[in-house]
Amino acid sequence: MIEIPIRQSWLNTLSNCPEWARQDRMGLVTQKESSDMLRGNLVHGAIEHVGRLMILGEDPSFEVMLEKIDEMFAESVGSVDVWRDSHERIIEVARNNSFAWYEEVRPLLHPVGVEEEFRFTLDERDGVRLVVTGTADWINEDRSIWDWKNPSRKYEPWEKKRWDLQSHVYCAAFGSTAFNLVALVDGVVQRIEIERTEAHTEALKDLCWSAAELLQSDLEVWPKRWGWWGCSPKWCPVWQAGECRGKHLGSDPW
Repeated sequence: MIEIPIRQSWLNTLSNCPEWARQDRMGLVTQKESSDMLRGNLVHGAIEHVGRLMILGEDPSFEVMLEKIDEMFAESVGSVDVWRDSHERIIEVARNNSFAWYEEVRPLLHPVGVEEEFRFTLDERDGVRLVVTGTADWINEDRSIWDWKNPSRKYEPWEKKRWDLQSHVYCAAFGSTAFNLVALVDGVVQRIEIERTEAHTEALKDLCWSAAELLQSDLEVWPKRWGWWGCSPKWCPVWQAGECRGKHLGSDPW
């Protein structure tokens, strides 16, 4: 039996640009650490800390989140490669988002799992087994799944309900139909409730089998996708490495 492991986050990369996904899979490129990523990590870390305390039966105050943010910032500030906001602004937004989560979202939650890793067999066919892995932010006692995002602007709910891959994978992994996407936008909470059924899982299987075909091929390059916002030297590590369009257009084409 050939086992093909597929990580949920890699599926998103594949959807965005297959060649980026190929190079990422082979370890040819590495995403630069940015202040945007740091902001999200601060909020995620603070929520995780509170969630683990809640599982232990504690009722942590908001000050616990603030302390965790300051601690994580001090530990991580030196690893950031690209700063798009000041140190002060990153901390301010992280605190605003954490406060919004604490006041508006936390009262709805009773966690049984936080940063819950999973690995499960999605499907088997002709001696090949698809194994999907990932880490869910939050599993609630009613088996609903919750995920935190820290975007610069709110999402379009219909787009997430139609196209979001993460909800497909997580619901399949934990046998749930309820996925709650919570966007924290500079202190404002946006909650998008997404339902995923067995039909969505069957569609996910088809998607992963198409990925498996590429993974088992001997292609030296996969299709390149230019027509999306991530195809730029600002976001794409392949471009930043001087490959693909970066080989021809350089680091400052526009």
